[in-house]
Amino acid sequence: MQKPRKLILRFTLSAALVSLLFLIPSDLNAQATATRSRDAEASAFVTYSRVTLDYGPPGNGGTFGMDYTRYFRLVSPSLEVRFKTASGSVVGERTFGGGLRLEHQWSYFHPYADFLVSKGTITFANKNYLGSNGTGSNGSIVYGYGGGVDYDFADQWSARVDYQGERWNLNETPAIILSPRALSIGVLYRIRLHRRLN
Repeated sequence: MQKPRKLILRFTLSAALVSLLFLIPSDLNAQATATRSRDAEASAFVTYSRVTLDYGPPGNGGTFGMDYTRYFRLVSPSLEVRFKTASGSVVGERTFGGGLRLEHQWSYFHPYADFLVSKGTITFANKNYLGSNGTGSNGSIVYGYGGGVDYDFADQWSARVDYQGERWNLNETPAIILSPRALSIGVLYRIRLHRRLN
């Protein structure tokens, strides 16, 4: 019972430290020339996801999420929340959580990396399958890591390619560790919250 509490405490402290980045004035990046640039924005995205599950063949699903981003010259941090669902012929998986995303804009491209902590649920088509505990489902804290790139094809729209790896621990005896992977393609819509004149 102590491990989930320690994890929640660590995640809360990490989120608090990251949140301090969002309180730092962006005017520290002022340039000598007068150009209009972004200060902060929110975005929402939706993707089709192909998930390599640890049980059975790959599954199809989707990922949905939102970000709040503060823009700085070198690296722009975001707080991200995302939900992923995928189903296969043997198992299905759902995760919901959030974490930190770091991006750098290069022309029309926005490469990024992220680290997420989620609550995961794995459902078994056969409730007697190994790890199901006879219930047809099992839960886990899921550590996610990955990255991708957004490409601006319109003023507020971007195409997204995203890769995520995950680590599940189903807390069985012996422990069952899962490491599914997801490759996603989709679109992202940006909502400008502030603009500044440098």
